Amino acid sequence: MNYSDLDSFLGLEKYYIQEEWEPLQISINRPEGFKVIEEISETPVDEWKGESNGTYSAYLLTKKGIDHFSVISILKKLMKRKIHYLGIKDANAITQQIIYVNGIPPITSYKSEKFEIEFVGHFSRQLNHTGNRFEIELNTTNENELQKRLHKILTTKFLFAYIGYQRFGTRRPVTHIVGKYLLLKDWCQAVDWIVGHPFSTENENLIYARRAYEQKDFETSSQLFPRKFKDEINILKSLMNGDDCLTAIKKIVTPHTFFIEAYQSFLYNKYLSKIADRLRGKESEDLMIRIPSDLSNVSDDNLKEIIREENIENRSFNIKELRVRLRDFSRSPFMKLRNIKIKQNKISFSLDRGMYATIVLREISRYDPKSYT
Repeated sequence: MNYSDLDSFLGLEKYYIQEEWEPLQISINRPEGFKVIEEISETPVDEWKGESNGTYSAYLLTKKGIDHFSVISILKKLMKRKIHYLGIKDANAITQQIIYVNGIPPITSYKSEKFEIEFVGHFSRQLNHTGNRFEIELNTTNENELQKRLHKILTTKFLFAYIGYQRFGTRRPVTHIVGKYLLLKDWCQAVDWIVGHPFSTENENLIYARRAYEQKDFETSSQLFPRKFKDEINILKSLMNGDDCLTAIKKIVTPHTFFIEAYQSFLYNKYLSKIADRLRGKESEDLMIRIPSDLSNVSDDNLKEIIREENIENRSFNIKELRVRLRDFSRSPFMKLRNIKIKQNKISFSLDRGMYATIVLREISRYDPKSYT
């Protein structure tokens, strides 16, 4: 699958900036070249300070090249408290965010090789997490072209608010495919897409593990998967016990909603692509796209067409077998770029909560997303 196929596979079929740009290969030296700073009421958290007293104790968490849940697990043991947070940040980046605990601060600071925390005050009212600030250093062999595109972005206020690659998986973009088969209640196809279907972008051991599954050698497959691939291993153990596909799919650790919501996100991307050209000139954060939870009673002709193409007529995101009941999916078709700054090959900007920096990079590069995600 090449990069243009990947975009189409995820419903990313349009660009907001109407320039006939050729693909520009860019790369990012991660984690150092990609920084994410959480914003509270549009103030970066490295500038935010709490009150002298309050219900909660807040900390500034700075991490580098480590995933969110590993840090939270360590801090929970260290502080012996439940750790609260406003958002989950990229693992392969330098990130800053607020975490907090109830009551008085159990510690004032802590530092390890990959993360540190510092007490920054108290608060009582809910914090207003408005978005994130991104500081990204781009590398390319064509500096002149990069500068031209960066300066075009500098004068751009809005982009299409596509849901980015991370939601689906860049190296293995199948979460929405699994979600589709769960929606269709085709449990065995869902199992196949979790455990089988190796991608060339995966490492050799994973490819062998998935091929062994496809050859019905469940025992070999389960031995080849690394321990962290709990969904795959749990399914294989269930199948080896003689369970059916629905029973096996119930054994996974990942919430079923994760996959089904990914399919909602795919439908949103497809619908946005279909109506994108008609939305130009109507840029507003108040405009909303809605994907209904019940697909049997859709009046919009464009959405009807997508539903027919996907063969999901008369389906509902209420899946009793999995105890899943999703609401309508609503999202603005536009994302606003705030506080854009450019310095040589560095770009910084702020996006509202739930918006993806990789969609900004997609507009600039129009090349393989694996080079910058």
